[in-house]
Amino acid sequence: MKKYLAIIGFAALIGCSEDTSASDSNAEEKPSQEELEELLRAEAVPVEFSSVTSGEVEQGAEVIIQGSVSASELSKEAAAFTVTTKEESGFGTYTVENMDEDTDFLTDDIVEVYGTYVGTDEEGTPLIEGTIVESVK
Repeated sequence: MKKYLAIIGFAALIGCSEDTSASDSNAEEKPSQEELEELLRAEAVPVEFSSVTSGEVEQGAEVIIQGSVSASELSKEAAAFTVTTKEESGFGTYTVENMDEDTDFLTDDIVEVYGTYVGTDEEGTPLIEGTIVESVK
């Protein structure tokens, strides 16, 4: 009887040790926030308003825009603001949902936005989820 208990106890220990090593390897595979931001900066491409509105930019594309904040609005979900860009084809207007709640931008601030194009808002303005929003001086 003791022999069977020893075997069951040993099997339980092996099972527990395998579970913890599997969870440790899963934790190691997840990139840090800094690594994700570096990856976004490397993969994001500058876009033109005309190419976005004509459907040349796919939803989910990682994009960069730079322009001035022309309006801002705070909500419970995220801080949203409008960015007006000066481009080769004229001016573009984008709605940016700033995912970083700790940053606040004022009208006429120049910002650079790295994020994901998610489609258009209710008014038909291109909408970008801004993962990285930085003030440009």
